[in-house]
Formats: sequence, structure tokens, C-alpha cells
Amino acid sequence: MRVDWRKRSLDLTLRLADALQGRSFKVRASSRIASALPPSPAPAGDPVKSAATAAAMARLDAFLSEDAELSFPSEADPELSILLVTFNRAELTFECLQSICVQPPRSYEVVIVDNASIDRTPVLLDRLRGVTIRRNQVNAHFLAGANLAARHARGRFLLLLNNDVRLLPGSIESALRTIRASPSIGAVGGRIVLLDGTLQEAGSIVWRDGSCLGYGRGGHPQDPAFMFARDVDFCSGAFLLTPRSLFEALGGFDPTFSPAYGEEADYCLRLWDRGLRVVYDPDAVMFHYEFASSSSMADAIGLQRNNQEILRRKHRARLEGCHHVPDPARVLAARTHGDRGPRVLFVDDRIPRATFGSGSPRTRSIVAGLLDLGYFVTFYPLTEPLDDWTRVRRTLPREVEVMLGYGAARFAEFLAGRRGHYDVLLVSRPHNMAFIGELMASHPGAFSGLKVVYDAEAIYSLRELAGGRLRGDPVTSRQAEALLAEELDLARAAHRVIAVSPAEARRFRDHGIPGVGILGHALAPVPTPRPFAHRTGFLFVGSVHEPTSPNADSLQWFIGQAWPLIEASVEGARFDVAGENHAREIGALANGSVRMLGPVADLTPVYDSHRIFVAPTRFAAGLPHKVHEAAAHGLPVVATPLIAEQLGWRAGAELLTAETPRAFAETCVQLYNDASLWAELRANALRRVESDCSPGLFLGSLRRILDDAGKGAAT
Repeated sequence: MRVDWRKRSLDLTLRLADALQGRSFKVRASSRIASALPPSPAPAGDPVKSAATAAAMARLDAFLSEDAELSFPSEADPELSILLVTFNRAELTFECLQSICVQPPRSYEVVIVDNASIDRTPVLLDRLRGVTIRRNQVNAHFLAGANLAARHARGRFLLLLNNDVRLLPGSIESALRTIRASPSIGAVGGRIVLLDGTLQEAGSIVWRDGSCLGYGRGGHPQDPAFMFARDVDFCSGAFLLTPRSLFEALGGFDPTFSPAYGEEADYCLRLWDRGLRVVYDPDAVMFHYEFASSSSMADAIGLQRNNQEILRRKHRARLEGCHHVPDPARVLAARTHGDRGPRVLFVDDRIPRATFGSGSPRTRSIVAGLLDLGYFVTFYPLTEPLDDWTRVRRTLPREVEVMLGYGAARFAEFLAGRRGHYDVLLVSRPHNMAFIGELMASHPGAFSGLKVVYDAEAIYSLRELAGGRLRGDPVTSRQAEALLAEELDLARAAHRVIAVSPAEARRFRDHGIPGVGILGHALAPVPTPRPFAHRTGFLFVGSVHEPTSPNADSLQWFIGQAWPLIEASVEGARFDVAGENHAREIGALANGSVRMLGPVADLTPVYDSHRIFVAPTRFAAGLPHKVHEAAAHGLPVVATPLIAEQLGWRAGAELLTAETPRAFAETCVQLYNDASLWAELRANALRRVESDCSPGLFLGSLRRILDDAGKGAAT
């Protein structure tokens, strides 16, 4: 039975055990020529490379002994041309080709230039189908081979790929998504991991003297500092994606750098000279053998040093004008090309997932606004630092550096290590500001030159006081004043304070806190199209993190007291609750007409199918994003007077309000049955969302707050 080598899974970790299997392979008659060719020598003195070589040779032996073939797409007009230059090391080329086979995109071709290999490479190439192969009679080396391969390519994009690279699945598709995203991008590189599991580079730096540094070399490949996309000086030619038309217009790699090393840095600097960007994509990941085709490490390093001087002379004006001098202290600034803009360190509880609520949508709007304003953003989850990168990618832009795994325990260390790097420290929520305030008092030097902006998000003591009254646990007026004063006093350590609404801004100002800006929500009206008659049911959206939270109280009150009255009046009444739920008491409220949908990634179809949104909130602070979002999707709202007061909306115009269970139920039934009233409320609320939550106004407010923070002293 033939082995399907194209679908055979790859051992991406190159485990040592794989190399020590000790398997023997019988050579079939048709493979005798292959077995007679000398195998590639295992590198001396490097046990990791020796093990990897042995494992790769064993797999190549098995492939050749089976008379197997590797087939690749053969298209007349491929989107991508993958270019490989080979010189011996057939076993590594085989591993590379297998890793290409498991990549998602199918609109590609493979072009190989072989530089007169004398090992089993010629036999391996004979087993390939759908591949364009050019065989040189002498070793023309990498640079000339890459230029030759490009001349035979037909794809819109070229992927220059070293034959000692092993791609992780999805890497090519990620790089293609990146380069397709903007015509300003001239090249994309990836995260390159060495065989010992350490990082080779996450983008590279060209210093003023022409020397180069792979950012992060020797570090952990998943360190947060290497897990965000950014513009870089250059990316290694081990994996470099670029438009074919651009490569041709620039004449390919400059032969001055022959036989190799420095040509990709030169190419990327020429892209920058044309106003085109070079982008590092952290989701394009590969293992790299490194120096596989060099006769020795010393020879490779010698070539690098020689070509450093060529690079320095050729790009003298650029390097002396805008590149950093080689200095370990400047690596953080130099890791991003042209890093001259302001930088903000954003501290919050956790990754602001859409389904989490609790101000998370507003946090994401602030992060997006900071990027739009030209800030570099490092997001630091202080109290819940553990998450996975898949969820991070769905939540925050890839250009944001997200410090997973650090948390409060390492914040002082982190800030000290980046002293002077940030212009603004933006702190969200009072408990985080209390933590930062204590650090400022004990380590003032770490905050030197740093403008602190406190985003109050909500005045939580107001919520707790109201909740205590509802639960029959009130406090005296003196205790209430002390609790409120304690929270408001946190703002005194900041240069600028952000309140979420005019009412809460007044609280700060009345307490003697100047410099208070207002930043609400950023939402554009996106009304769903379904007409009134084709909608059914009532909807609530909100997360429940604890049984005493405002959302938990809302649901217990509404389902327990108002919902039975609605059920009795509306035939087939249905109530859906969307959002995370961490309270068993709330989950137990589900019954035949009440459904707990849990977290919903895309709420648009849910808004489109329901007729009424309810916000039965009896105590809360801040600004109800859930109501803004429902109204933005064209879903009319029945709420408590508290919600109307927080929004500044008029009862009977933009929403309906009621306070007692019976009145709330009757108002819901009235709106459920009145198409004219429903349409009027929907239109009025959409207009208010457009004026109150304009993304343009949000961005302008954020800009003014940050500008004022830069000018002011601590309050």
C-alpha cells in the first residue's frame, strides 16, 4: 500500500525521541541509486541539530524507499509562488516541502532552484509533481538562486523560503492576510523559532553602523513582547513574503551582497525608501535549522560581517538619519521601525472580551481609539493575566502588545525595565488605580516623566451603596460619604481623570478634582432589518459574574416578579438572556419560556430576531453600554428610571420606563403589541445613539483628554 506522504502529519516539535527511534529501512531496488548517494553530514557539536538531522534522514529514507511522490498544485495563475533554493540537505528540503503541503491555501505554486546538489536532493526533486525546477550546473548560492527562481514565478506574491524551514500550519495564510490588508505593505515576515525551542527573531533591527539584530533572539517564542504585529526594519529571508511586481521593479536581491547575507535587509530598506512598510506577523510561525547550507558557522558569520559594511555604505543617509546606534538599551525603541510616536501603557483587569461585559466594549473602543491617534499600545491585564492568544486575537488588534502572564506581581519589575519608554500610563477602574497609587508612593522614580490618566469607568461606591439599600443593608450617610470620598480620592494621583458621564464627572469636580474629561461609548447605528411583525420575544444582554451584581439582581427581579405577568398577557412569550453567567442562582431561573443563551460571539442575529430589549436595572453606576448597543441595533428598550437618568434619555421618547414589577410588565406588553410606538421609539433611540455615541466625537474626546494630560501637572 502506498503511503500518502502529502497528508502525513508532521512532528512540529522535532522531539529527540523521534531521532532515536532506531528504525531501519530496507532499500527497494528502485531506490538503490538514492541510497548510493552520500547523505548530508550531521553537524558536529550540536546535539539538537544532530538529533533533528537524524530524524529528518529517517523520514526521507522512508519516503524514498516507498517510491512515493509529493504533489503540489499546478495552476496557470496562482496567487502565490513559493521559492526554494537548495544545495544539498535533502532531508531538510523534504521536511520543508511536507510542511508546505499542510498549509491551507491552495492557489500556489512551488519553484525550486537547485544549486548542483550532490546528495540525495536530485532524487528527491524527481519525486515531486506540479513543481517548477531549475537545476544549476554549479553552486550559484542563495542570492542568485532566489533571483532565478523569481524570474520563473507566476504568482501575484512571492514567498522566499529557506529550505531548512519547517512551517507551522496556517503560517502562509496568516502572512497573506497581512499583506492583503493594505497596499502600503511591501513585505511580511514571521516568527522564527530555532530547533532548541528558543526564538531566532521576531522581526529584525538594522543599527546605524549597518549591523543587524534579530529581535528577541534566545527568548521564549511566546513571550508577549514577540506576539504582536508591528513595522520593522526588515525580516529574515528565511520567510519573506512580497509582491512579485515589486520584487521585479526593485531588480530582486542586489548581487552586491552575493553569495548571501544582508540581501533581505537591503531589500527591505529599499522598500522603506519607497514609502512601503515591512511588517512582522507573529502568527506566521516556523522552525528554522539555520546555517544549513553554510560550510561552517564561521564562514557564515564572516559573510555577515563583510556585507554589514556594504549595507552601511549603501544606506548611509537613511541609517545615520533615522536608525539607532547599536546599544542594548535601545532595543525596545528600535524593535519598531520609525518608532517616534507616543506610547501608552494601558492597565486593566483582564482581556476585554466582548462577551464579558463590565466595561469591556468601552475598553476595546479606547484601545482602538489610541491606535487611530497614533499611539503605540501595551495592554497590561493586572488582576487576570492568564488567557490564551486565540482569544486575545479575537478581542484586541494584533498591533497591540498584550502582556499575558505578568500580572500585579510583576508590574513593578515590568515598569522598571521599561523606564522612560511610555508617555502615558492609562489606568482603568478604582482598584487598579489604588494599586498604582501605592506603587507611585513607594517607587516614585519608576513613574518619572510618565503622565498618569485614570479612567474611572464607573464610580463603584455609588453602585454598592444602592445595592446595599435594596438588600436591606444600608449604611449611614456619614459612612456613605466616607466610602465615596475614599474612591474619589484615588484620582488625586493622576494628571487627568476620565469619567463616563457628565453626572459622574460632576461628582469628581464637586470633590475638588479638576481636569476631568468625559468619555462615553463609541457606537454607530446599525439597525437590523427585520420588521416588527416578524420579531418575537424579549431580550436581555449582560454578564453575571456574581450573585449580588446588578445584572443578577435585574434578572431575579424581572423573571421572578415581572415575567409571570408578561407571560399571562402575551401568548407564547419568550425571554432570552445572552451573556456569561457565573452564578448558579441565575442559571436556575431558566424554564420553558426563559432561556439562558450564554455568551454569544455575534449578537446581531439575536437583536434582529427579538422585538423588545429590557433593562430592569435597579442599581448600577457608569453608563449602560447594553442599552446603547441594543438601541444601535434598532431594538426598542423598556428600562427602569435609573437607566434613563444615566443615559440622559427621555421616557416616552427614546425609551419607555417603569419602576414596579406590575408597571414594568404592563409597559413591556404595551410596547410588544404597538407597532407604531415601537417604530417611533426605535427611530428616536437611533438618533440619540448617533449623537451621543458618535465614534468621531469619542475619538476627539480621547484626543483632548490625552493632550490635556500631557500639559497638566498632577491634580
